[in-house]
Amino acid sequence: MKECLDLDIGNSSIKWRVGTRQGVVPHGELPDINREVERVRVSSVALERQELTSRLRERYGKTPEFAQSTQELCGVTNGYKVPKQLGVDRWLALVAAWNKFRTNVVVFDFGTAMTVDYVEQNGMHLGGFIVPSEKNMREVLGDRTRDVQVSETSEHSISFDPGTNTNTAVIRGLDFMCHTWLSGCISLGIERLGPDTLVVVTGRGTQKVKAVIDSHYMYEPSLVLDGLAIALP
Repeated sequence: MKECLDLDIGNSSIKWRVGTRQGVVPHGELPDINREVERVRVSSVALERQELTSRLRERYGKTPEFAQSTQELCGVTNGYKVPKQLGVDRWLALVAAWNKFRTNVVVFDFGTAMTVDYVEQNGMHLGGFIVPSEKNMREVLGDRTRDVQVSETSEHSISFDPGTNTNTAVIRGLDFMCHTWLSGCISLGIERLGPDTLVVVTGRGTQKVKAVIDSHYMYEPSLVLDGLAIALP
């Protein structure tokens, strides 16, 4: 049976899934799937689609179908005054999260930006927040601040002890900023939605969330792809 190729095209990478196979490739590349697919379904943050459509059609032999943000989808109502202005990746993620759990949800997505969205149990999207990722903030400090050069770091133990050298001071300062933002977003969710609110996380932020949340949260690594299957069944 032929399957769908689903693509979540972000600013820095492309997540893909075909059936039970999935992976990530750098932005600008396309996955080698070594099989024929029936459809190509796409979530893309890029505004220009013509070149992307041509590349996908040439590579996979199918005209891609693009998801878009709408006023309503599968029980969820878009909270933006102009629905199409909500990033399609956020829209698909929050629709997938609500449909999976059917309760009050706070949905975090950690990518090139850090985003959070709030959805009531009845499916009403209340809006959300967008802030730069920790990586982007670190790069701005390195580019714009004299004598502050911060080394690239992989996953590290989170500490809120004051740093005793510049590199550590920046890393821990950014950790503290993320911690404060996460705590505030979760507190707001509980205040607006109620104490039974479920926190759902996608992207690369699980370590940060673990440092903040004492209670249960759900990690769903493929929320955008899950939402894509809902939007383009």
